[in-house]
Amino acid sequence: MPDDLPTPLRTRTRALNDAAPRPGARYVLCWLRQALRATDNPALDSAVSAANALGLPCLVHVGIREDHPYASDRLHHFLAGATATLEKGLAARGIACASHLQRPSHDEPDLIARLAGDAALVVTDDPPMPAGRAPVERLAAQVDAPVRAVDAHRMVPLSLLRDGIRTTKGFRAAHKPLRDDPAALPDDIAPDHPPYDGPLCYTPDRLGARRGTTLAKWIAECRIDHTLPPVARFEASQARLDALVDRLIDTVLPVYKWRRNNPADDASASLLSPYLHFGMIGPRSIAARVAAAEAPANCKWKFLDELLTWREWFAYLAATQDAPTSYDTLPKSARETLAAHADDPRAVLYSLDDLIHGRTDDETWNAAQRQFLADGYMHNNLRMYWGKKIIGWTPSPEAAWSTACYLNDRLSYDGRDPATYGNMGWVFGQGRPAYKENPVYGWIAPKSDRALRKRPGTAEWLAREAQREGPTVAVPDTVPDYTNDKSPHATIRHEG
Repeated sequence: MPDDLPTPLRTRTRALNDAAPRPGARYVLCWLRQALRATDNPALDSAVSAANALGLPCLVHVGIREDHPYASDRLHHFLAGATATLEKGLAARGIACASHLQRPSHDEPDLIARLAGDAALVVTDDPPMPAGRAPVERLAAQVDAPVRAVDAHRMVPLSLLRDGIRTTKGFRAAHKPLRDDPAALPDDIAPDHPPYDGPLCYTPDRLGARRGTTLAKWIAECRIDHTLPPVARFEASQARLDALVDRLIDTVLPVYKWRRNNPADDASASLLSPYLHFGMIGPRSIAARVAAAEAPANCKWKFLDELLTWREWFAYLAATQDAPTSYDTLPKSARETLAAHADDPRAVLYSLDDLIHGRTDDETWNAAQRQFLADGYMHNNLRMYWGKKIIGWTPSPEAAWSTACYLNDRLSYDGRDPATYGNMGWVFGQGRPAYKENPVYGWIAPKSDRALRKRPGTAEWLAREAQREGPTVAVPDTVPDYTNDKSPHATIRHEG
């Protein structure tokens, strides 16, 4: 790895081709995709460090595409807000940002390749999901400048972890001793050059300078799902993010160990998962605030174990598997027992329309699904019950997996994330087997809501949420087929 990087950044960086920095270039290009923050960002610092070494300015690019399979008003508004927040933070650091919101009136084909054509080298963040890595690998094969991918999503970079870790216990043992070294990343590296203000191959949208009405108008022009609206609760602004972090420290953390499993309790969850998923904040910043907080040690330990062990364990699995969203990644024993009971009669098969809109005979499930539909968020303690019921309400285990993944990826702000696929794996048999073999589920442990309903205020909360009005969204005839990641455009018909 080049010597222009401090050692902690070098351990996070992958060189994706063998090209040498292009002479006579105008800038170093930093292509941010899922690390949308201006501080505590190893990808950005890596780009600034390289730009300083080459005597060039650093230019950041963020593009919001309308051809994403789950592009919607919900996700577009969040991405636009995150990008606007990023632009303002970059301006404070003296770094230029060229943002782009793809829409029919402002379509720029092959934009990133054209920007890379004027760059000495390209630096981007390195998401753990293969779908996030593929576009950068294609770019690296296409351009004659170096392309580097920087791990900006984990506390401990993948390169420091050994191959072949098989269990959560083994991962915790390998991961915990390494947490101090990655925390010693350099402070935000200052650019040696003024912000880039030279020519570009397109006219940037400069989302940070736009009023909300302008952004809303532009998003309305996009060819995306306009039936799924944004949620004010998850505004992608620095003020909202700061308020949620303060809420975590002051309200959630002091009681986290005891109240984290009660969806009716306002202090049971941090609500930070969308901001982590899109990289508006990184785990290092949150961990530092938690470590410095005045809260019971067991609460701090439990929260950090969720943030740093479980979240990063699922990211490790996603980065080391060929197809982390595929049904085939489930344990062989889980797939075998579900296959053995695939022909068992189901008590009921619900249509995709009824599932999306939370119209079943199960009040607890309806409450969870309507929270998903209305808020783009589901309390973590509801996800296991929610997913287990889908197994019994769909015609096959493969249809159940694809339906659950589809609902999660389309509706949730933190869908398409290693953590949500990891949780889905536990729903479908990654954890302990059942005490006895059951119809439909075989040896996959079913889930009851009895314990959930005994928690203070939960029964009343479930009754209220189950009647909650949400948007009426478009319902497709088929859902994507998640049984084989190598055929991303295949679909599976949902029979209800």
